[in-house]
Amino acid sequence: MPNRSPKCRPLHLLYASAPYPNAPIIDLKKPKHFICIVLLATFVPPAFAIDLVPGDARAPQTGYDLIQFSQVTTERGDAYVNGQRQPGNPRIDASQLFVRYGHSFAAADLPAFFYVQAPVGYVHTGGTLAGLSGDSGLGDTTLVLALWPYANRETKTYFGLASYLIAPTGSYSNQRSINMGGNRYQAAVQMAYQTALSDAWHGMVALDTLWSGDNKDFGAARVPLEQRPLHSAQAALLYELNPQYSFGLSYFLTQGGETRVNGLDRNDSTRVQRYQATAIGNYPFGRLVFQYGGDLKTENGFIEKRRWILRYAKIF
Repeated sequence: MPNRSPKCRPLHLLYASAPYPNAPIIDLKKPKHFICIVLLATFVPPAFAIDLVPGDARAPQTGYDLIQFSQVTTERGDAYVNGQRQPGNPRIDASQLFVRYGHSFAAADLPAFFYVQAPVGYVHTGGTLAGLSGDSGLGDTTLVLALWPYANRETKTYFGLASYLIAPTGSYSNQRSINMGGNRYQAAVQMAYQTALSDAWHGMVALDTLWSGDNKDFGAARVPLEQRPLHSAQAALLYELNPQYSFGLSYFLTQGGETRVNGLDRNDSTRVQRYQATAIGNYPFGRLVFQYGGDLKTENGFIEKRRWILRYAKIF
């Protein structure tokens, strides 16, 4: 029988952050859209970042099921174009509850993990964007398959690969400024490496690329929205105080993802630097993770001022 002690809990490879809603098409002749001339037309230009919790590149023990609930709340504020802050006082608040079911198993004698995840929540606007509609309801469904070609539990060194598919199951209307769903398929691959730096300290790095299909029903004009690949890199340090409590700090860099509407480039390349602090507790009733972070720098779009994440996971 596998060891079910806290040290051997099946820490999944991927923590997919909340998918940001798609951008509206803006009528540039309307004065109320002053700060939106480029910005809301690139609202976090439909991006999707794959965040790992420090330590999650560790290969799981096989033969477990996992249920996880994640509450992700974000607050976005000042708008930027090419790194320059724009006038106005915009605000975009989002909150989503992600429900995940996963199973760990062996594939060709290698550790593997599969999960399916679906969110429900809302995105609301405020400040100088208060007149633009938001959305609430279901988001897009994510399916992930992760595999560890190398897993050395003695040296605590792991190398993992993962692929995932996002299906357009979320709420979407071309008449809304912001949507929970993207109305398109997306796919990504990620690789992650983790090793012990000492008895208590661990280091982790990861790279991923996201490809997006076309949204052929974008905006009131129902024109095609295309997006180029989006690339992300992240690095993290994890400190294990004891088998029950751990603390981590992560840095993220995301760039690319330029969009095109009806064949016209929008010159809205994403370049975001972020940070995230993490506290992890393993208890008899399950695993609790609290994270807090935000943007350090945003080139194009609305800067993420704050992000809170609270997760609960239970294996059985």
